[in-house]
Amino acid sequence: MQDTINNYKELQALLNSFVGVNNLTPGLAPHGVFWNTLTYEEFITGDVPNLGVPILVVGNSAESNLIQVLKGTSSQFPPMPQPNPPYNAKTPTQDVVISQISAWIDADCPN
Repeated sequence: MQDTINNYKELQALLNSFVGVNNLTPGLAPHGVFWNTLTYEEFITGDVPNLGVPILVVGNSAESNLIQVLKGTSSQFPPMPQPNPPYNAKTPTQDVVISQISAWIDADCPN
């Protein structure tokens, strides 16, 4: 597995891999697998579908809702993905996913 995310397609692949190896079902959540349905621009500037909160803050992973829910530090939402985070027994681990997505956001979401 690569160490950095270089574009949105790689971010999508990382999230899909994480979901797949952990047998998660985000498609059942109100937001679905939104990273597969949004364009790059929609992902970096838009809201989580059906939840109405920004997905991320370009250049600031600490303030990004995506990172907060993955870390379990959101004041608005439970830790994700459900039902029993964190998922660290498989590759990629949740820690790796968080670290790589955080670095991508902090690098201004290159595409």
